[in-house]
Amino acid sequence: MSSAVAGILDKKGGLRVVVTQRWRMRHHVRRDERLFVLPDHSVQEPVPPQDVAPLIERVQTHVAKVLAPTNHCGSCRACCFLAKVSTEITGDKPAGQWCTHCSSTGCKIYWNRPNVCREYVCTWLASQSRNDRMAPELRPDKCGAIFLDDSTTNDPLIIEVHGEPDENAVNWINMMQRLGYKARKITRYFMGDPK
Repeated sequence: MSSAVAGILDKKGGLRVVVTQRWRMRHHVRRDERLFVLPDHSVQEPVPPQDVAPLIERVQTHVAKVLAPTNHCGSCRACCFLAKVSTEITGDKPAGQWCTHCSSTGCKIYWNRPNVCREYVCTWLASQSRNDRMAPELRPDKCGAIFLDDSTTNDPLIIEVHGEPDENAVNWINMMQRLGYKARKITRYFMGDPK
């Protein structure tokens, strides 16, 4: 029997996946939930165990595209690896490790991502809405480094460098230093207070 696949999103951002006949989908949805049926996709029941994880990821991707059709970061997920994040949703994610919510298609909880992720804007992304846009090759996933405003003194002339910049990024850093900026390479991160 061929069944439809849908994601059901609750008001707290939790997502569950349902596989059933299309006409029965509404029976699974409570009043405060939203239904996202995977378009033009059906599966045979029961779903084989090896197909469950890819199916869940496909539903997560569909829901993220419906709720946030524009992703200004493109396919860049450098902050999901380089950034240190500590929240109730993510737990303590150290810098230099992939977030457990990151997949090959992006954030699996994009619609319910923590505020720290929602508000995170690297220098490259911020520049894309200005007249002095940074070049595409300086996007963090392409150049190996994330550039951020100074986090300790908030000095507008200090650029923090996270990661390992490639030649394009090093050239950009050198150009910015000739213009009077200072670059600070970040090499250590602490979760909570340093001991």
